[in-house]
This record gives sequence, C-alpha cells and structure tokens, in this order.
Amino acid sequence: MTEFTQALARRPVIASVREESAMALAAESSVAAIFILGGSIFSLPDMIRMAHDRGKYAFLHMDLAEGLGRDDAAVEWCARVLKLDGLISTRPQPLRRASELGMITIQRLFLMDSPSFEHGKRLLRNTPPDMAEVLPGIAPKAVRQLCAALDKPVIAGGMISEKSEILDALQAGALAVSVSDSRLWNL
Repeated sequence: MTEFTQALARRPVIASVREESAMALAAESSVAAIFILGGSIFSLPDMIRMAHDRGKYAFLHMDLAEGLGRDDAAVEWCARVLKLDGLISTRPQPLRRASELGMITIQRLFLMDSPSFEHGKRLLRNTPPDMAEVLPGIAPKAVRQLCAALDKPVIAGGMISEKSEILDALQAGALAVSVSDSRLWNL
C-alpha cells in the first residue's frame, strides 16, 4: 500500500477506462494506476495484462464488470486469476474479502448532499477500505471535508475535464484524481 501511495504522490492522475481501446492509451500514458470501469470476464484478462506489462497498477470497479458475480468467489477470482492490484466497489462486502486476499481496496462514494456525506463517513469507518474515492471530484469542498474526516487517502473522481479541476482536488487534499479524459493522463 505504501508503494502505491508513493506512486500516486509522484503521479497523481489515475486513468479511468471502460474498454480495451482506452486501456491501450492508458497503458502508454505516464499514469501510475488505471481504474477499469467496465469490461467483461472475456476482456478483463487482456486489459489487466496490458496495464501490468507497462508497470501500471490495475484496479477493477467490480460493480461495473460484466459477467462477474458480486460474491466472495468473484472477488477471489479477481485476486487469483486476474491478479488485480486492487478492487473498487460501492459495497463493503467485496472490499472486505479483497482486503483479506491482500488487494488494495477503494470504497467509491457518491456525495450528493449532507446525508450521503454522513452515510459515507459511517461506511468508511465500518468497512474500512484502504482508500476512498469521492464523486463528483469537482467538489473541492466535499473532498476537503472527507479528507479531514478520514484517516485514509482520498481520491477525487468523476466529471473532471480540466487541468484546473485536477489541481483544485489536489489542493483540497486528495492524494490523486481519477479521470477518463485521455488528454489529462500525461499531466
């Protein structure tokens, strides 16, 4: 985990990809990590191999993968067969199992209002994942408040389309920022 956070401190932009063509671009970019937000059990092995062959950390948002269950066996398949570096989910149970298997875990939170913020804090205290990803990442105030409320790194993501938004999230305390716009991956 320390090695991963150090890599993000040096290269705080994380590429978010949904399909193999974007993975090829992300693998060739200067990012340290790639969040896979799609794919299927057929395409995931190649996508992860592409990332690992280029020395990138590969994380799968399990909730968005096609053909993959949401149970402990699916998490174990991700760890043993895909050899993922980490798992992203909005649900705590897959993250608990992924942590037991030695993967880095990221709880994804959608912050829309004060109740969702409070729910997110409770969830993070009870799970607890290694990191939190807060969406939308264009809300520096929410990023700042979550960073202050947690004792773990925060990643900002979602709706980020400009360099200034990346800088705002980092200045608000985010360790890194996940973006799907390939023009921002080499910042």
